[in-house]
Amino acid sequence: MESNREPSKSDWEQLFSTPGYTILTSGEFNKQFFIDNFRLVFKPSKRKELEESLKNKKYLHHLNHYIKVRDNKNLIKDQQKLLERNNFNNIAIDRTIEFLPQNNVYEYPPVSFLIFESNGRGSSPIIVDVAASIEWDFISFLSHEFHHWYRNRQLQFSYTDIAFEDQDIIKIFSMIEAEGIADMVDKKDWFTKPNSAISEYARGFIRDVGKTPAVIVSMDEVLNQIYKDPKQKKNLAKRLYYLLPQKGHTTGYFMASLILEKFSKSKLVMCVGNPFEFILLYNKAAKMSAGRYPSFSDESIKLISEFSSKYIIN
Repeated sequence: MESNREPSKSDWEQLFSTPGYTILTSGEFNKQFFIDNFRLVFKPSKRKELEESLKNKKYLHHLNHYIKVRDNKNLIKDQQKLLERNNFNNIAIDRTIEFLPQNNVYEYPPVSFLIFESNGRGSSPIIVDVAASIEWDFISFLSHEFHHWYRNRQLQFSYTDIAFEDQDIIKIFSMIEAEGIADMVDKKDWFTKPNSAISEYARGFIRDVGKTPAVIVSMDEVLNQIYKDPKQKKNLAKRLYYLLPQKGHTTGYFMASLILEKFSKSKLVMCVGNPFEFILLYNKAAKMSAGRYPSFSDESIKLISEFSSKYIIN
């Protein structure tokens, strides 16, 4: 495209048949999104259209990322070589396994490197933007995503067995547990470093963790309503979702930290794949804190215990 030539249909098919793009284009993105935006950035004949799109702020985040890729090809090639040379898997797994029930692994998570946005996905394969990985704490990111990969293979319940009316609320509980424990792998150090030594995102994360007591009080109110009026589960689950900063990361981190403080790492890792036990154990820890941390009401705990009895596989 940089020579103003159009890739053939088979070129595009070959790109989109790779594992990472197969995952991304199966739902989150469509193939035409990549075709159109890659053309805009990489074909010199599209430069005016690119300028217009940047002015209109259409796909601004993605276009700026692809421009960075275009202008830093040598850096990206060097990163590819670095990734090929170094065994990042073993380093990441050593960190991940600290917060998993087992003490060894028999399979490495597959990882697909590609260009899509300054981000990654905890899918299977795990998706990593190779350009973005230059700027990240890559081992921390990989360790976190590895935790999700292993956790999803040892769930203590089956998503396919969950009743339709319960699905949304259980997804929210799962999000809190999954992110909370995985964040122990890669974010604990942020809380002991000077403010100047961490990123703006890390500072925002710490601020949101500090808001968690108020979030838990609001969560408890919604769970109480669900307990009293189960027919409203679907509507109230939406309210519960929007209460959580950062898709449950900071709420889960707060809960996991208190479990570690009041119990032990072994107790925490027993909750991997069991969101109900995670919240129930947090509640026991909160009750031991002499009012310093908010606990859930009896009604909320009954609701969570009912879900546990209904869905956990013994």
